[in-house]
Parts: sequence; C-alpha cells; structure tokens
Amino acid sequence: MSQRWKDYFDTHGAFDPQWLATAASHWGFHEILYGNIAAHCPSPARLLDVGSGPGWSDLYLSALGYSVTGVDNEPSLVELARARAEKLNVPAEFRCADAFDLREFHGQYDLAFSCGVLEHFDREVTVKLLEEQARCAKYVLIQIPTRYTAQTAPITDERIYTINELADIVRDAGMKVVSKFGYGDLTATPSQVWLRRALPRMAYRVLQNLGYAYSIAVVGQRT
Repeated sequence: MSQRWKDYFDTHGAFDPQWLATAASHWGFHEILYGNIAAHCPSPARLLDVGSGPGWSDLYLSALGYSVTGVDNEPSLVELARARAEKLNVPAEFRCADAFDLREFHGQYDLAFSCGVLEHFDREVTVKLLEEQARCAKYVLIQIPTRYTAQTAPITDERIYTINELADIVRDAGMKVVSKFGYGDLTATPSQVWLRRALPRMAYRVLQNLGYAYSIAVVGQRT
C-alpha cells in the first residue's frame, strides 16, 4: 500500500481500535445508496464490491442477507476486512483481485458496485473498468464524490463529474442508465445549512438527485 493510501485509511479510521464507530457513521452516510441497491437487487442478491477497502459496506450488506464479495488489490486491507467480518460474525467474503481483470467473477453476480474508486482514473479508463464490472453482473453502480467535497477535504487526483456526465460514462460502457441519484447533505457553509433547514425533505432530495450533494451515483443495466 502506498503511503498516500495508508494515510488516507488511517485518517478515515480503518485501523482504529474503535473502528466500529467510524463504520457506523459510514453506514449512516450511505443509507440512500444501500436503498438503491435494494431497489434493483433485493436481498439475498449476489453483490460484488470492487475496491472494497476495509469492507464496511460489505459487512452491512452481508448483515442484511446479501451474498457479498469484496475485492481489493491491497492484501492488508483484504485481511483487515476478513478480520472485521469474523468479529461481527457476518459471512461477507473478501478476496485479492485486480479491478482490470475480474474474469474469475464474470457472470456470477446480480450487481457490482464501486464507491469512491473510479474517480481516480481518467475517463477512458473508467469506461473500461465499468465494462469489466458489467461482465460480472447485470447491474453496475458507480459512486463518486462531487465538487462540493472540496469544502470538507482537499481534492487530489479525483476526476470531478456532474451527474449527467457520470451517466454518459455509464452509457459509454455499453449500459442503459436505470437510476441516477445524489446523497450527503451539504452543511459546509451557512447558506447550505439554511437551505437544508428551509426546504422540505422531498424538495431537498430533488436537488441532491441533480448533483447538489457530497456524492453522486449512477446505476447501469447491462444490455
């Protein structure tokens, strides 16, 4: 693991003895993403998490009854995720794999997803990675941060797209877009806090689904 990514996972609590508190925060933040997974593939569907890191989403989804496999190219993170799964007594499986070559997983899953991973690659590479995920599952979900993330953390090599640009990437990977949404309330500035309080929740969700959020995601269906 590079020093950059070790520092990232350190600062995000992956190796913290009190990791469960960080994981619970992670689960709460991604509640809408998990709901969208359930809308397209109800439990006990088979899920493949590409770039699973410490495996927090996989632990949660496995506890909901999904058959989950998390893959990452960093052995230390795979071992960490396995230890967490054993501690929580959930059957999530974690394996070392290369996102560019998922042939051992082809045709075995209902939905493949990646969270905060593919924005670190150029657009044409992201398309190829999504094509490879589509060989594994009928549905593919990609989630990335938005430009608003810069208000809470520095942007490094992340490629920033609008939600419609992200949908175009999914289409270029040969899939039909079946859902696009945003989530993560913006609270970094006083005006953002005011807007969140002033708008009814439904109206605020409409804004988020247009990209006014910390995260955006698109679900594609293999054609």
